[in-house]
Amino acid sequence: MGVDVAAVLAAWLIIVVVLIASGIGKIRHPQGAEEAFVALGAPKWLNRRWIIQAHPWAEIALATLLLALPHPGSVVAAAFAFALFSAYLFFIWRVVASGKNASCNCFGSLGSATVDRWTLGRNALLALLAALMLVDAALGGSAVARFGGLGEGWWWVLALMLTAGLTYLVTRDDAPAPRSASVDDGPEEDYLRLPIPDVAVRAEASGERISLRDLPQERAQLLFFVQPDCGPCSLVTSKLTDWERDLPEIDFRVLCWMTHADVAEEEPQWAPFYIEEADGAVGSVFGITGRPSAVLLGMDGLLAGGPVTGSTAVEQMVADIQEQIAPTREWADEAQRIAVDHSAVERLAQ
Repeated sequence: MGVDVAAVLAAWLIIVVVLIASGIGKIRHPQGAEEAFVALGAPKWLNRRWIIQAHPWAEIALATLLLALPHPGSVVAAAFAFALFSAYLFFIWRVVASGKNASCNCFGSLGSATVDRWTLGRNALLALLAALMLVDAALGGSAVARFGGLGEGWWWVLALMLTAGLTYLVTRDDAPAPRSASVDDGPEEDYLRLPIPDVAVRAEASGERISLRDLPQERAQLLFFVQPDCGPCSLVTSKLTDWERDLPEIDFRVLCWMTHADVAEEEPQWAPFYIEEADGAVGSVFGITGRPSAVLLGMDGLLAGGPVTGSTAVEQMVADIQEQIAPTREWADEAQRIAVDHSAVERLAQ
């Protein structure tokens, strides 16, 4: 077995293993993939739900083709792999160069989600390996052919696969995420409804500071704690208009430490819902360490749900509120119908 065969086959196998691990990770953590598309600034024509859902399966399918196709089919598969890893590298480079705080969730539930120089270096190496694989395919090579040239040295391939398997087992995290108190917690959860803290916020650009306790005077308030350049936060806030339409009984509020003027310039989609955290103290009072997070303020001056953290937990909280309000709406509609019928009967009696 020549050293060149081993080196080139290693490139094929590493790319295959990475694609499979990436696909499995995204399937296990689909919300992370959706967040990554937003955080990395994917173009709108790519940021579509069906593309996001198909993405991990496409990665696994591509890995299978890389392993199975002989030349010249290997050239097509290798070209797709090189284009894919080059695109990953470009998006990550753009985020790192901008200095923004973003998460890529490139491997779904596996590995670190933070985009930094280490992420850039990792993806540069993967793009280099994909380029090596493409050159080998263009010269008539394929994974099938390289396996055939191993001779008696097949054992190192098994060692490589065992290493990849052990790495997956070590880095996987099957522990359930901690469940925060939410509005649908039953009596067993004993959700303690604490008083709304007396902390200052600014509801309008030119307005004076008011107490958080003064917000839920007429309707309950669902507070979303967000920050700029945060993919999961963008996912949550992109749904505010729909939630406001579907839940007119609730006021939706976006909280951040930015001024109203900065929000109007940098995050205009927040403006209709925005409340400034005066001194950035509201999140600290609730013990919130990650964003997006959400808290529900009741009209009785007490907390009605949360805090919950993470886009999945926040969206589930909104769904729970919708589920709880539905019976009340049905009762109100029925009461209104009865009142109308009663009025009609009275008019006939007169």
